[in-house]
Amino acid sequence: MIHAASRREFLRRASAFAAAGIASPYAMGFAGITAASAQSAADYKALVYVSLSGGNDNFSSFVPYDSLSYSRYAKVRKSLALDRATLLPITAPSPQNGRTIALSPQMAGIQRLYNAGRIAIVPNVGPLLEPTTRADIDTGRARLPRLLASHFDQANMWEGLNEASEYGWGGRMADILASMNAQPTMTTISAVGHSRFGMGMNTSAFTVADYGVPQPYFEPGTPFEQAVTGSARRTNLLEKAYAQAHESLRNVSGTMSRAILPDETFGTTPGEGANELANGLRTIARLIGASGVIGARRQLFYVELNGFDTHSDQKNVHPQLMKKLNDALVFFDGMLGKIGMRSNVTLFTSSEFGRNFTPNGDGTDHGWGSHHLVMGGAVKGGNIYGKLPSISVNGPDTAWYGGPLLPTTSASQYAATLGKWMGVSDSALGDILPDLARFNTHDLGFMS
Repeated sequence: MIHAASRREFLRRASAFAAAGIASPYAMGFAGITAASAQSAADYKALVYVSLSGGNDNFSSFVPYDSLSYSRYAKVRKSLALDRATLLPITAPSPQNGRTIALSPQMAGIQRLYNAGRIAIVPNVGPLLEPTTRADIDTGRARLPRLLASHFDQANMWEGLNEASEYGWGGRMADILASMNAQPTMTTISAVGHSRFGMGMNTSAFTVADYGVPQPYFEPGTPFEQAVTGSARRTNLLEKAYAQAHESLRNVSGTMSRAILPDETFGTTPGEGANELANGLRTIARLIGASGVIGARRQLFYVELNGFDTHSDQKNVHPQLMKKLNDALVFFDGMLGKIGMRSNVTLFTSSEFGRNFTPNGDGTDHGWGSHHLVMGGAVKGGNIYGKLPSISVNGPDTAWYGGPLLPTTSASQYAATLGKWMGVSDSALGDILPDLARFNTHDLGFMS
């Protein structure tokens, strides 16, 4: 449960802003917050990376809907197949050889946003080192990402998109974009702790929590408190660097905690605080609303929704996850609308892999390619960008028998399209995403 700030906290933060000569969000009121956001929105852009952690089953999220595809789907999926009458069909102007998809019953809000032009769907995305066909795999010619079925390795691959580097593609973009911000430390922010995505050569992700910005606290007079303060008086270089790092952390935490929009700005999250993705997105929206106050022009955020490794009980577990995803995204869209930042923020999903088309008992095993969505006011929504796969256990759009999708869109192409919108140059994108050069299309076209 998220609690409103106490009166004492309210006064403390308002006083801190006054002392610093900054207009406090607490004193501005909602009209003032909206006006401040609008003033900063002209040159503000943010990406929000939503990881569906565990491997989302796109066959239960974006369900084959045309008669032929659904018939094949129902025959293979058996008890895991969703009832066609309950599905939420979507239409797309892009030709798909007669193939159509529908959303799961829990995704009505996402359907509305798609129809409103604020969500686009990118089908069959996954890590690829080069364009790859089923024939390449069958004949042993294919260069494949390492350990395709490994959660850890494929999550790292999605977040890094460079097998030769320890850094994340978000962090590498932040290395370039951080100079546009008054506080470079606030360029990459994680709402769930450590992620490779936000690790750069010169930047790293600052971590926030559901309730806001954590404040480092050290008991006064303790050896630890003495070790991490007073950098100016240190002579040992290692001790000095250690103390400086902690002092910097305190300063950044203090600045962010004073700038973040008040806790009560957006009301209670869906599920009365039990929707962890909505909680994280709420904190992110509060930080985005403070971007003008802290002088941020480019930011990258990372958040997760866990639980997608549905090896068992999928028919009960997966709908609950889809409801959380749907409710969180609708809530986030509303928050951005409230502060006038819809066109400045682009949210996108990833998952370390999709799931096999063929079920295994009452669950599904690890696959490869998966469908994803992109949301925001700058998104050319209401369309599908890429090729919907044919539905088969062992066809040309599967990587091998069992129906794991062979990606037709590289995750590097997906990331490059987002990076270009953020203002990263083509040459820099080539350095950050070294496999991109092997693909003819670098911009998938879903951003305006």
